[in-house]
Amino acid sequence: MEFPKIVAILGLGVSGCAIAEALLRRGVKVVGADEKASLDELEQREYVERLLGQGLELILGKNAFARLIGLQPKLAILSPGISVHREDIKALARSGAKIVGEVEFSYRLLAEELGRDKVCLIAITGTKGKTTTVHLIARMLEASGLRTILAGNVGVPLAKFVDEFPRDKESLPVRVVMEVSSFQLATCETFRPDIAAVTTLFVDHLDWHSSVEDYRLSKAKIFANQRGDDWAVLNADNAGVRWMAQFVRGKILWCGKEVASSCPYCTHWVSDDGEIVWASLGGDKFPVARLSEFMLRGEHNRQNLRVAIGTALLAGARPDVIADVIRNFKGVPNRLELVGEVNGIKFINDSAATTPDAAAAGIRSFDAPIVLIAGGRDKGGNWNEFEKALRERVKALVAMGEFADRLVAMSMKVGVKVTKASSMDEAVKRAVEFAEPGDIVLLSPGCASQDMFRNYEHRGEEFRKAVRELSSEN
Repeated sequence: MEFPKIVAILGLGVSGCAIAEALLRRGVKVVGADEKASLDELEQREYVERLLGQGLELILGKNAFARLIGLQPKLAILSPGISVHREDIKALARSGAKIVGEVEFSYRLLAEELGRDKVCLIAITGTKGKTTTVHLIARMLEASGLRTILAGNVGVPLAKFVDEFPRDKESLPVRVVMEVSSFQLATCETFRPDIAAVTTLFVDHLDWHSSVEDYRLSKAKIFANQRGDDWAVLNADNAGVRWMAQFVRGKILWCGKEVASSCPYCTHWVSDDGEIVWASLGGDKFPVARLSEFMLRGEHNRQNLRVAIGTALLAGARPDVIADVIRNFKGVPNRLELVGEVNGIKFINDSAATTPDAAAAGIRSFDAPIVLIAGGRDKGGNWNEFEKALRERVKALVAMGEFADRLVAMSMKVGVKVTKASSMDEAVKRAVEFAEPGDIVLLSPGCASQDMFRNYEHRGEEFRKAVRELSSEN
């Protein structure tokens, strides 16, 4: 793969550093730019320091991306959190820089240097459900004895694996299971997954995308380069995903509660009868697993499960192994995670619920009375379903962050007790004042975290810390 004289990396988070390392290893001059004011403020400070020793040049602080224009880079690789719609990014593009994202760049590197036939690329996107689904798929494939790599928007960029893929024929093709966001897909041009799965499609990230249509069409780019023999695995129970079906270029495997009965012409599907999950891969249907053995709560997690099963079956996982994985899967952190019980009150961490629809799904996952901790930075979503869930399931709400006043008004409208908190520790203490034995204190924010925390993981850890401190006091 040929590289221009200078390559700029925009944003020095995990993905930016991984790309910089891959380029430096190939002898390319790399300039990394980040809007943090100093090296000490970078979350990946130690990683960046190692890269400086390998030749990375650095531009930090205010207008860092605009200052790249004077260097005239012909290629600029964008980290996912930086919007292509920003004026300084548009100005960089007008100056002659080709703007691509980490996923697109890593895919090109992989395809050209390793060979596309040596990889079975499985990409999962969706407004919510991606992380749970990719972890389920990866475990199903690994347990089936298939060489599997989990990468993408789960904290481990694809770029880190490009030089680490096995070259021996016995290990190929490697199954690469990737979580991809709308940010990453927006800058894709050649990215082509063999299997593209979509969990849900609501409205999200209007603080990054220029419009609802821009967000939805970015998601649909997951199918843009697929061929007739490639697969799309679609959640039939989500209206947004059904809308995306018009963009599919390959074959479809539908996943849903009633697909088997409602779609008589579908030959590839995953469905259930309320207890048994059944699948058809073009022939007779066969049983895969029991829903009662799946530990994750909520219909949204059952939708994730059906998509995971369909994807894993297409990628070569064995049905008996899939059933075993389902029995033992306890979920991933920050997604309806039980973090403790104090005086008969359960504390559930759903910090990854960064949209109103995701928070509503989290609320509806429980039958017990809920004291909800919510709020943060609104991303422009629709709060109608959240408001309904608030009215139906929540006994009290503790509101936080920039959206707190809106949540207070919403709670008063539907007759739910409400108070505000200025920190996670205070929020947990306020929640306990409302809660009784048998209740659930649920952190399901419905908002982004960056107004008070580094990210949703940091928010979840602060919740765990507050619960631990509460436990030690009792």
